[in-house]
Amino acid sequence: MSRKSKVRVAFCLRDMQLGGVESVMIRTLEQLVKRDDMEISFVSYVKITEPVYVDWFNVHPEIKRYVLYPCPWLGTKLRHFFLLRFVQHVMRDVYRWARRVFLRHKILANVDVVVDYYDFGFRKELRRVSAKKIAWWHSSINKFLARASYINYVKYYDLFVTLTDGFVDEFKTRWPQYKKKIVRMYNPMDIDAIRARANSAPSVGADNYFVCVSRLAGDKDIETVLRGFDKFVNENNNPDVRMVFVGGGDVDKYRAIANKLSAHEKIEFVGAQKNPMGFMRGAMANILSSYSEGLPTVLLEAMAVGTVNISSDCKNGPREILLDGDAGLLFAPGNADELAQHMDKIWNNKIAVEKLKNTATKSLARFDAVQIATDVAGRIKTKRRIS
Repeated sequence: MSRKSKVRVAFCLRDMQLGGVESVMIRTLEQLVKRDDMEISFVSYVKITEPVYVDWFNVHPEIKRYVLYPCPWLGTKLRHFFLLRFVQHVMRDVYRWARRVFLRHKILANVDVVVDYYDFGFRKELRRVSAKKIAWWHSSINKFLARASYINYVKYYDLFVTLTDGFVDEFKTRWPQYKKKIVRMYNPMDIDAIRARANSAPSVGADNYFVCVSRLAGDKDIETVLRGFDKFVNENNNPDVRMVFVGGGDVDKYRAIANKLSAHEKIEFVGAQKNPMGFMRGAMANILSSYSEGLPTVLLEAMAVGTVNISSDCKNGPREILLDGDAGLLFAPGNADELAQHMDKIWNNKIAVEKLKNTATKSLARFDAVQIATDVAGRIKTKRRIS
């Protein structure tokens, strides 16, 4: 295929940190680079420094990389001294204006489609870019509604991509004028790779435990998991069951809360793990207790390794992923009593766990990376700029 006939697409993401959005983009790009009808470039605010992503892009030199703001002194690293900070602000404004002109006339001059990959992160830079523009929203509807200005950004894009049907339905009800702009695209999952990671991960030295693989932060509502587990233990005559938390964050805060509970000796914080799949694979259930989510990858990973999910019924992803409760158990956000009841059902065999697992496994085809990448490519090609 000639270069002229290829769709030239640029993905834009401010930074490449170790996180869900970044890993999802990499999985998408891994499929797109295999196609012969696309020419891909990538634009970030700052230089990529995480070794795993540096290595990945080095293996894929066909993806052209650009750093929009290569000078860190004029980026986000502002000085504390107010006079120096003021000078930096002035210089940064001029510097960013010049770099945006460079982006528009050099980096994106011949691009057909620009993908602003995370929550309007490049909205200022892309305002005057002539290429067709796609915005990708990776967060929940709650975050979108929390800031009134977000809806005003939608009009500057040709397509608005979100992660769940629930988001799309509520969005169309609230803003019918944009109903033709919004589409749902699931995050791609490499199910075989997840299972391979699980098989290579060390197992936990315990027979009976629940696991919570999560960043330890307020929006994840870890306290409800702690209270729910404590209630479960007390109502089941102190069973031989542990509660294992896998993830970084404010460990000291939640360990202090756990130490006040009667079940504190059964609660363990193991910190962030390079490969948490071993913890997830052997658990009686994986627990997600967030107040809001986009499309929580941790639920899909648990499904892939054959572990039942117990999740808060927050907007928007869990109910959709767990098929209204047919592929996992749902509880009201913040309801520790209901969470404890679900733990009790699994521990005491009061629910058909294998049926939940089978339904979950069959439903994973929705998230197949190859099919989703094909759908992504199709959406990009329909928005191709006509010269």
